[in-house]
Amino acid sequence: MTGPTMEVKGVKEALAILNAMDKKTRRQITRDFAEIAKPMVMEAKRLLPGDAPMSGWERAYNVGGRQKALARKAVATGRVREAVTTANDEATSLLPWSTSKETRTIKAFTSGSKKKAAVFGMKWNSRTATLFDMAGKSNTPQGAQMINVLSSRYGNPSRTMWKAYELASSDVQDQMRKLVEKIMNESSYALRYRAGKTTVAKIVKVI
Repeated sequence: MTGPTMEVKGVKEALAILNAMDKKTRRQITRDFAEIAKPMVMEAKRLLPGDAPMSGWERAYNVGGRQKALARKAVATGRVREAVTTANDEATSLLPWSTSKETRTIKAFTSGSKKKAAVFGMKWNSRTATLFDMAGKSNTPQGAQMINVLSSRYGNPSRTMWKAYELASSDVQDQMRKLVEKIMNESSYALRYRAGKTTVAKIVKVI
């Protein structure tokens, strides 16, 4: 997964407050950011190549072929369950390239999770994303050749996500300042006029 993200100090805690006390406003903030990020998301989708970036990407390719062959042999001899190799196939499948599929996986997101550093961002949630968007170094001649072709046709990393953010950043930043102000004001209001002891305890636990 690749993509630019934004974090503003205190916003994650404010979102936790709203999530506990005013879910309607919290859901509206997610919709607000999706609308703000729309030009950025559309630009990222526009930057995707209409066809496979390279001729070889039109064919299926799976990494770890030897390991998977051994795993299938283990299934045949009854040493592991078939579900293990099925999951392995899905996890390591990178190609073929499908522009329509890749386009659907580029989205804006809002997260209040403690496990994630970013609060707002745009993500390309695809196994192929890193390969196309961020590939810039390789230890093999084949990999170096692939990177040279990608860079000559689509530029240096990041070829899609960061470039899309830069093209739309001035408008996005202005609107984000307004959204952050709204979040802080709404969370402050919720704490002042709606909080009960139980709710405050839940918020403290989340933060």
